[in-house]
Amino acid sequence: MLPTRSPTLGSTFSQTLALHQAGRLAEAEQNYLQILKAQPNQFDCLHLLGVIFYQRGNHAEAVRQIDIALKINPKVASAHNNRGNALKELKRFDEALASYDKALALKPDYAEAFYNRGNALLELKRFDEALASYDKALALKPDFAEAFNNRGSALQELKRLDEALASYDKALALKPDYANAFNNRGSALQELKRLDEALASYDKALALKPDYANAFYNRGSALRELRRFDEALASYDRALAARPDQEDHARGVRRLDATVACSRRQRVVVLALREVPRGPGRDRRLALLRLRLFPPRVPFLARQGQLRFVDH
Repeated sequence: MLPTRSPTLGSTFSQTLALHQAGRLAEAEQNYLQILKAQPNQFDCLHLLGVIFYQRGNHAEAVRQIDIALKINPKVASAHNNRGNALKELKRFDEALASYDKALALKPDYAEAFYNRGNALLELKRFDEALASYDKALALKPDFAEAFNNRGSALQELKRLDEALASYDKALALKPDYANAFNNRGSALQELKRLDEALASYDKALALKPDYANAFYNRGSALRELRRFDEALASYDRALAARPDQEDHARGVRRLDATVACSRRQRVVVLALREVPRGPGRDRRLALLRLRLFPPRVPFLARQGQLRFVDH
């Protein structure tokens, strides 16, 4: 059970939770700490301080803080779910999976935990199991756009490309401004060699999210396959110049590092391909050059995790 709250502290907690859910993390943190001075074992405050650490990108501290809360009350599904999210960001995927399983043992109808469990399985390359977990999330929450998006990623990894495309389309029907799903849809179309459609999908992602480094990278890859080398170079340059979103800074930096490294390599490839002279035998020279240089990379997919603040 949760510790008993005085009416005043209960009101303060509700106000603090509203601040937290509004993204005012510094104010929420100070209020949680104030409540803990009066009630050191107040579970929700201990747990949600861990969520704040997670949101700031301090995932190791998030796990430590949520573990303190779980020692007081180990029967709160949302805490196990959020602990799993922090472990996943630390790339401790098996431990994350165990945390999601604990959340689901406590709350079998927990759609977000099935979704997050699918994300951990995806990272472990257990794609069939990930797909099954997303399907369970969607059976519980049919309007879960993020689950349709990540389900598409699992299907794409399984090379079930038409099904992946249909899953991305369902995500977009539910959430038409979903830049990540447009990017992923583009990557499925690119694998299907529907390059002009892929390019249009990347452009829609970028219209919604103009500094989307992964979409610029993928767009450059599609343009390269279309042999539109100058435009490909421009797209890789935009990927190199992009910056991560402030609200997701730590994860954004890691994703950006990977995108920048790939963009630099592909930029070298495109410059070399562009210099191959036209004339008899050009296609053969291009093919040989591609073998010596870097092959096109698998397009970057966008996958998101789901937090939960409190169960009640």
